[in-house]
Parts: sequence; structure tokens; C-alpha cells
Amino acid sequence: MKSETILFSGNPDVAAPLLKLLKESKHNFLHLPLEPYQFEVDGEEHEHVLSKIDNYAFVVYGNLRNARFFKQWMFEHDKLSEFKEKVHLAADQPTAEFLEKNGLPAIIPKQNARPIDVLEFVLRISFQGAALYPCTDQKSEEIPGLYKELEMPVGEFSVCRETSLEETTLEKYREHVAENRVDTVLFHNRSSVVRLKTAFPKFDFHSCRCLSGSPGVSKKMDAEELTPFAEADGNWISMAKMINEVLQ
Repeated sequence: MKSETILFSGNPDVAAPLLKLLKESKHNFLHLPLEPYQFEVDGEEHEHVLSKIDNYAFVVYGNLRNARFFKQWMFEHDKLSEFKEKVHLAADQPTAEFLEKNGLPAIIPKQNARPIDVLEFVLRISFQGAALYPCTDQKSEEIPGLYKELEMPVGEFSVCRETSLEETTLEKYREHVAENRVDTVLFHNRSSVVRLKTAFPKFDFHSCRCLSGSPGVSKKMDAEELTPFAEADGNWISMAKMINEVLQ
């Protein structure tokens, strides 16, 4: 089968598991990230974490982005040695590899772990000590929500925020899309539907396969008058499987 071009807009650190899974793909992965983040710490949360370091038994990382910015905070405030004493849990292999390279041996509760797998692992090994969860300023990730549902102690620590894409970068992206024959577009989350349509207003999304990352994404696509060619289950592993099956 001929090589096809897949347009994808996810943040490279957040989508690291998908990029790793598709690294050996024969298809052209046109990765144009539309979700940039920058280091930014909430002052009150910063002081709270410093005062409660001894209370945290675990640091839980939902993705590589969170780990990268939390590492920056630790290095800037000389806290790496104190956090080496904690149990570091990573949701995926790229995150674990990054932590280990920076002197923080990490545990992956399960290969291709889901958020619930992280909690089940914690429950198996200990009921003592709170978890610290580095995150963005939006605090919208699944793992802390599950902790709270189970009434387990967790502290969310904002270490980054989303920023605007520079206009020069966006212009280069549009040139890339114009130069490539895009056969397939992956909408990995709900916001990517609007981001991609806004970033590439001249692109005809009806001329290619539109892949949905989850049932929620499919609903958003329907609202934007886009028909999902196939739908994944909301995690990177299922998205990689969907792409391989559709383009086999």
C-alpha cells in the first residue's frame, strides 16, 4: 500500500506514547503541534508544596509534559534530593525514561497503564501518604479526579500553562499542509477539532479520513459537521491501533 500522510496536532510531550508507538510506521506522520505550554508555577501552590514535602509519599505523572515542568521546578529550587525519597509513578514509558535520566527512578504500574491502573497500584502497595500530581493550571486531568472520588489524599500542583502559538509557526504549519497531500486527520481530543479547523481554514477536512480519538471527540466532530471514519477508546494505545488498522 502507498504511504499516506496523517495530520496530527497534539502536544509532543502529552502524545509521547502515541509517537513512540508509531515511530516505525511507513506512513508520513505530519505532526504540527497546536498546544504549546510554558513553565509557570502558582505562587500559593508553590509555598504549600514546599511546606508539605514530608507529607507526600508519591509523585504521580500523567504524562511527559507534567514530568518535564516539575523537574524544572525541582532543579530551580534545589529539591531534587528531597523528592528522590518519594515513589515516582509514571503512566507511560517515555515519562519513566525521562525521569530516570534525571535521577528519579520511576515505576510504571502496568505497561500502557490507564489512570485507574495507577490508583490500583497505589492501593496495593500502601494506604499511607498523600500523592503530589504536577499538572497544568487547568487541573482537568483524570488521575486526580479518581483520587478524589476514592477519597484518597492528592495535591494538584500547577507547573505549566498553555500559551498561544506564534504566528510565524502557524504560517509554516500552513505551508506544510499545503505542500503535503493529507489523506487522514487524527482528532485526538475535543479541543483538537476546533484547533485544527481554526489553524487550517482553507483545508477541506471532508476530502480526507477523519479519525476520532474517543466517543466524546466524535460528538464534537458531529457538532462541527465532520463524520468520523473510525473511533478509538480515548487512550493513545487505542489510537495507534486504530491508525494501523485503518491504514494497513
